Amino acid sequence: MKSRSKGLRGSDVCKRHEALLAIPFDLVIEILTRLPAKSLMRFKSVSNVWSSLIRSQYFTNRYQTVSSPAPCLYMGLSFFEHSHLKCMLISVSPSPDSDTTISSFDTHQDLTDLALRGCITHVFRGLMCIVDGASAQIYNTTTRQLVVLPKIEESSIIDGDHKLKNIKYHIGHDPVQDRYKVVCTVATTSDKNGECTTYMTEQWVLLLGGDISSRWRKIPCQSSHFPLTQGFTINGRMYYLAWIRDLHHVLMSLDTSSEEISMLQAPEDNFCPLTVTLIECSEKLAIVHYIDLETEGMMKLWVMEDAEKNQWSCKTLVFQSSQVGLFNKIKLGVVGTTRNGEVIFAPHDTAYFYIILYDLQKNHMRKVEIKETPNRHLTKFCEAAGFDDVENLMYL
Repeated sequence: MKSRSKGLRGSDVCKRHEALLAIPFDLVIEILTRLPAKSLMRFKSVSNVWSSLIRSQYFTNRYQTVSSPAPCLYMGLSFFEHSHLKCMLISVSPSPDSDTTISSFDTHQDLTDLALRGCITHVFRGLMCIVDGASAQIYNTTTRQLVVLPKIEESSIIDGDHKLKNIKYHIGHDPVQDRYKVVCTVATTSDKNGECTTYMTEQWVLLLGGDISSRWRKIPCQSSHFPLTQGFTINGRMYYLAWIRDLHHVLMSLDTSSEEISMLQAPEDNFCPLTVTLIECSEKLAIVHYIDLETEGMMKLWVMEDAEKNQWSCKTLVFQSSQVGLFNKIKLGVVGTTRNGEVIFAPHDTAYFYIILYDLQKNHMRKVEIKETPNRHLTKFCEAAGFDDVENLMYL
């Protein structure tokens, strides 16, 4: 009887296995898209078929349309441990039962274990850009894959003997070919033409992803300029403010598909590079200028109402005294916007564990404290690196 019983159980297992194999492949994909990204990273080791599926562009795109990850604020912490400086990248997300504290955190990488040095410039669709001078690295916040971008060998500005070099890396997405690109803008000052300073500019593009190593391609740059802000991608175009002819501001626009760059007239304002940021406002490009934030309790919001006609609207936002009190005379910077359209302010100064969220439509401001971060008592420097709510499974 025991032998027969074992045989029946073995038969049942076989039947169940056959039933499992009979599950339509489309249904398997739908099931996998409902799983957490961490589980999918483990499931890649199940088989080569599963690994290829999860890493495929089709599944990556499908997963982004289905998943609804919690928004994350990425922060860089620096602290001394046993007399050694350590750096750590963490992500913090809002607690579901409170809108005034952020209590959960996830340690992404101990950066001291990596050949990683530099500043986190931005996070775009789950991809983080880390720049150190002329070199850059891309970190996937979902797969935790880190790649070092190749050196731009043929740049005459990077290798040239120039006193002032401005090198900015921007991550963008080509909606036509569905590809991610890194755009590097390299600029320097040229000899003065009388009393007017002119600039020399190079622009390079690198494709991300795929098994074949990509090389930088130089693209035509019709107008020499000096970039001021980090690039911001919206509706298939990458924008950033720049100088031409001394301190004359323009808005540069790069089509991420055709890679054609154009120069637009910027709003008439005396933008300060340290207090101006490009953001999204009601699905439109906007410029936040907050030079008078701490002193006057106000900031300007420029919104591009018509991209083709380059028409802008301007609103001066004046904060109430109770709202200004939240700043406590601390220098703040804008690190992005939430999916609800709130502007995220983070302290420039070190070791402040909070952010300020400002609702542009409701004129409502709230201070959100970040609780229970690792090595909090040891932290000497805390930097809010960026805000993102996308889980990207692409293989870099």
